[in-house]
Amino acid sequence: MDNLKLICMGDSITWGYPYGPKYSWVNLAQKVLDIDVINRGINGSSAEDLVNRFNKDVIEQFPSHVIIMVGTNDANFRVPIKEYSECISTMFDTAKVNGISTIIALPVPSLDKWLEYTLEKYRYWLRNYASNHNIPVVDFAAGMTSPDGKINPGCFADEVHPSKAGYQSMADCFINFFNSGHI
Repeated sequence: MDNLKLICMGDSITWGYPYGPKYSWVNLAQKVLDIDVINRGINGSSAEDLVNRFNKDVIEQFPSHVIIMVGTNDANFRVPIKEYSECISTMFDTAKVNGISTIIALPVPSLDKWLEYTLEKYRYWLRNYASNHNIPVVDFAAGMTSPDGKINPGCFADEVHPSKAGYQSMADCFINFFNSGHI
């Protein structure tokens, strides 16, 4: 596609922690797809942090698309769904006004039961929001679970960060999403 430029906004899971950007799902997918993809994952970021850097990291870069994946740190900080959802809505509205298409990426699951409980609430809200606004969704969570919904521990380096196999699974999810014509 001509003029296709994607910016991936997120936290350490977008950045590629603990291995670095070279092993991130962003880089792995970019190599296969050979498209312009920019990794704007920053370790420790929350949805509010993404809002605060959205103009610099997205609007000023003139992308065609922004992929937003955030929630693990919000869940850890116990950010209420109302505050989390307001941040996602703000980013979507800002992108839309600037002619940038938004893609929602569902946060990966967590082996920490408390975080996973909150992340599932976030994913539920994200799915509904995306459906109501015709926003495409990349389901990274599904790529790290078995068909019966159990989290695959081999996809994790710790309770929240993907292993190299987990990042590859995420890249495969995005490649399938892209090749299915969602962009």
